[in-house]
Amino acid sequence: MELAAGPPSHWIVTLVGGGQVEVWADSVSGTTERTAHLPHITFGLLMDIDVELQHEFEVTASTPAQTRRVVVAAARFPRACIQDISMT
Repeated sequence: MELAAGPPSHWIVTLVGGGQVEVWADSVSGTTERTAHLPHITFGLLMDIDVELQHEFEVTASTPAQTRRVVVAAARFPRACIQDISMT
């Protein structure tokens, strides 16, 4: 198991109550108009994980051409709890 995209990006998630959470991830999903119906915002890490070990992770995306390469959920927040998301 290893990171596939190098060091992940640093995100600051500001919660409705004013608290902040730092998340290190390669991607964030659920923030566009097309995905606005989803109940959660999910941060993901692009990783290479042996196929037989992938069941131990929450795999949110995969590629048929590279069976080891998957996106793993690193953090998930209910949409209603988030005030702002920024990348530093």
